[in-house]
Amino acid sequence: MRIAIVDDESVFRKQIESSITSLYGKGEVSCFHYADGSELIAAFRNGFELDAVFLDIEMKDMDGMETARQIRSFLSDIPVIFLTSHTEMAIAGYEVSAFRFLSKPVDMEKLRETLKDLEKKIRIEEKIVLKVDGEDVVYPVSLLVYAEAANNCVRFVFTEECAEIRMKFSDAIALIDSVSGDFFKCHRSYYINLGRVKKIGSADASMDNGDSIPISRGLAAQAKQKLFEYIRRNGR
Repeated sequence: MRIAIVDDESVFRKQIESSITSLYGKGEVSCFHYADGSELIAAFRNGFELDAVFLDIEMKDMDGMETARQIRSFLSDIPVIFLTSHTEMAIAGYEVSAFRFLSKPVDMEKLRETLKDLEKKIRIEEKIVLKVDGEDVVYPVSLLVYAEAANNCVRFVFTEECAEIRMKFSDAIALIDSVSGDFFKCHRSYYINLGRVKKIGSADASMDNGDSIPISRGLAAQAKQKLFEYIRRNGR
């Protein structure tokens, strides 16, 4: 995950980065520092890509609210987490679709919750690209119900449509795993989205699109355990 930290106090930027990496892991997150909003806007205009912005509201030059307004003019969905000593500013933040507000000094448990929710949002919005009839088509991985090996092809079954692609099943699994950790291989020919499981038994899984997927003998207990882990992890 790539996070911008925008604050005119370098000490605080370093503190928040230290807190984020201690909770998230250095290998899993990269933090980029900006001393004011104009620096961040310039980076965005130059095509720099980020997953989220931790943004101080009270800065000397371009303040956080104005920075957020400019961000929203060309990036409507990026999560913006406001940092402020004045909680009454929270109401104004809804005008720019603030993702969260964290009071200074930042409480570690609140930061942990924010990072967890942020990870969920980013994961839900992750996408895979499939070549359909010679064209690259983008699909949200959250809408993928399951993938099925079919001869020399793989059927990607989404909530509203299906795409059959000529590729190895192992390559399909690797593609899905590159953007999501919420799938489970319940059978040699099926890779299911745990978030789309409606009911699970000893021999099959009922998916939320109405399809019933077989579970290999010996994998039923593991499938149930993976589903329970998913539910605990995502609060579903």
